[in-house]
Amino acid sequence: MPPEQPTQPVPQVDKFRPINRRQRLKIIALTVAVVVALWSLLLLRPGAHPRAIPGVTPAPCKAGQTQNCIGGQANVTLLPAASAASR
Repeated sequence: MPPEQPTQPVPQVDKFRPINRRQRLKIIALTVAVVVALWSLLLLRPGAHPRAIPGVTPAPCKAGQTQNCIGGQANVTLLPAASAASR
């Protein structure tokens, strides 16, 4: 009588199932929608274009005018540095 061989385990069936056509179309549609949304946000940038207040138009600077006009200056006051003795 031949010696008994150990029983081999039954191979597992692969549970992978490829996606069907409907799921593939949903994935493609979602990808295209996201790409279009990102492109529109990058190109149109909501809030990046300031709108003028109706009826108010700032005037350009007249000769000698430096404030409250288009092209005017914004004055900045700087404090002198503290001396070394006061540190």
